[in-house]
Amino acid sequence: MKTKVLYSATEFVLYKLKKFLEQMKKGDLMLARFRKMSENLNRPTELTQSTGSIEFGAKICLVAPHVPATDPPVEDRKGVMLGGRISSNDIKYSQELEDGCSVVGIPHLEPAERSTFVITSADYCDRNGEQLKYNQEFLLALSSSVARQKPLYLRYDPNPIPGLCGQYPLYLSKHPVSNTRWRILPKQQANITRFEQEGQSVQVNTDMVVNH
Repeated sequence: MKTKVLYSATEFVLYKLKKFLEQMKKGDLMLARFRKMSENLNRPTELTQSTGSIEFGAKICLVAPHVPATDPPVEDRKGVMLGGRISSNDIKYSQELEDGCSVVGIPHLEPAERSTFVITSADYCDRNGEQLKYNQEFLLALSSSVARQKPLYLRYDPNPIPGLCGQYPLYLSKHPVSNTRWRILPKQQANITRFEQEGQSVQVNTDMVVNH
């Protein structure tokens, strides 16, 4: 014998309200997930130094001060900072930056968890405290991931087919491979060549080229 369970309008509303409150308590609502993600990614951080030379182990942010911060560009709105991004699909599973999350230019120039990186050695030697030199290889690990002892490295995978590298070719990877290695080159000047500056210490708050 088939039976049906019938709910009155009042019972159905109470049922939906109960489910809503349960989801809210567990943090399963999309709004709650978004708030948690925003708290995690936008938590303020303190950089290692504002003057002098950059050292291995230092916490830094990478800023492009001349890039328009809006689309279309606005005259007095310039400057983007490199930072991690969680997609609308990924936020369902994690509100922290994870392996595979893309890295983009964000218009918020205050140091935060999503945009703070630690300079680490690329040759498996402990170089903390050593000065970083021009044209010396290094890795960039997300600061919050280093604190969790699960480092995520800034990675770039060039696509062999031009135009098919995707919208965000930069992303975070848990694998420290050749595509996570970077070098800093001095900005080209008329009176001195890059070759002449190779081996010199990289200074904080200086225009430079981050080369893959």
